[in-house]
Amino acid sequence: MQSSKLSRCIYAFLAVGAAGILIIIVLFALKSYADIFTGGKLVFLVVSLALAAAVILAGSRLNWGNGLTDQAFILLTVVLALAPRLFWVLTVDTAPFSDFLHMHNYGIAVTQGDFTNYVDFYSCFPFKFGFGFLVGGLYALFGPAPLVVQLFNVFLSLAQVLLVYLVAREIEPEAARPAALFYAVWPAQIMYCSVVAAENSFLVPFFAAIYVLVVFLKRHAGSPKGYAMLIAAGVLTAVAQAMRPMAMVLIPAAAVLILFFIPRRALEGRSTAKKALFIALTALSYFAALKLVSIPIKELSGVDITRSGSGYNFLVGTNYEANGMFNQEDFSIIAKYDFDFDRVHSEAKKLAIQRIREDPVRFMKLMVKKVNLQWGKENYGYYWSTISADSGGRLEGLIKLHPRIFYAGSQLYYLVILFLAVAGCYAVYRRKIMEPALFWLIIGAMFLAYSFLEVQPRYHMPAVPLFIMLAGLGASEIKGMRPEGK
Repeated sequence: MQSSKLSRCIYAFLAVGAAGILIIIVLFALKSYADIFTGGKLVFLVVSLALAAAVILAGSRLNWGNGLTDQAFILLTVVLALAPRLFWVLTVDTAPFSDFLHMHNYGIAVTQGDFTNYVDFYSCFPFKFGFGFLVGGLYALFGPAPLVVQLFNVFLSLAQVLLVYLVAREIEPEAARPAALFYAVWPAQIMYCSVVAAENSFLVPFFAAIYVLVVFLKRHAGSPKGYAMLIAAGVLTAVAQAMRPMAMVLIPAAAVLILFFIPRRALEGRSTAKKALFIALTALSYFAALKLVSIPIKELSGVDITRSGSGYNFLVGTNYEANGMFNQEDFSIIAKYDFDFDRVHSEAKKLAIQRIREDPVRFMKLMVKKVNLQWGKENYGYYWSTISADSGGRLEGLIKLHPRIFYAGSQLYYLVILFLAVAGCYAVYRRKIMEPALFWLIIGAMFLAYSFLEVQPRYHMPAVPLFIMLAGLGASEIKGMRPEGK
């Protein structure tokens, strides 16, 4: 990594900060895990954490799949990724519900050529339309049934496993296979595949952009090919942004990496000027691509998806009575200002700031609550998958009868990943590997943003693959601590 004192300080700050955030999340996740069962909590915790330790030990003994041939590992990973997801979407008949129902209905309207038939408040949330048009395209090709999106989510899951593997392999080859295996068996993502939601469609271009940036930083910062890679990273980020608005965090994160973590030896001549060019190229390609994507959507729907506003989410995030979650009181501001994008977000922002100024101590307490709600609970996959499921099938009925088992399984998995991710931060810092600094920047930005914005447990879903890749590094570190692993 870059040898300057400033770069070393920034690197250490990011490493310690990310590890600190993960430890905070671990504490809240552990509390949420203990709260799942009302009786025998201590025994439940001891037994389950002992089981988790046994899994980590067994994985270490088996070298996390690194001893398998390529063909055997690919087959194992594909089976682990496809089998539970296909079982879930074919067993649990998740009917579109709440916001997901709006997306389903808009997708049907798009297939009928009615691009303006969306719920009125969507005019204040332009990012909804990227996924809405994608759903419409899928329905036009395969028929307007939720199963189409559900099976598409299963396909996207395979792509996500591949991307996690590729990114982890670029950073540390021994971390790639455990990371891929961890992703393949991620319970919440398995269950969330049955939901007509944008997260899976967002994750593929988002992590493709991360992969391109990691490859650029590691091998092509000083070559002509690097320029094309930065353009590709900007375009992929724009596609992800069209699905969900969190993608744009990649642009400033990439700028920090380019400024401080490209080795001087990789750049000939005027390194500062080249770095400025790299940053400009990434940002310009992002904005240009997003504008191009928005043109047909705006022409058809009348909504410009390049517009973004966080005033409403900021308002919700300051509502103490609702714990910073969706509530009708704050939702009413959208109709109050006649669904006008600028006025809704502007007035909402003013009210949010007023709430903080009136009682900053109360807001600080709310921020702690929100960390628990946003980051401490891994229950969203089961919740959103089963809340509207009512096919009458025996297996579905059995699944719905035992929510605690699925909550406990998801939460225990989450705890194991978080523990290994902390170990991964240590491994990265000890070995002075620079590429995971991109993960740390994204995690820090998300953690900070949701301290102020509306929270839901499912909003942390895009961060879990980052935890998983760090967990792959942690798994390889633990394996390396064994005498035979050295």
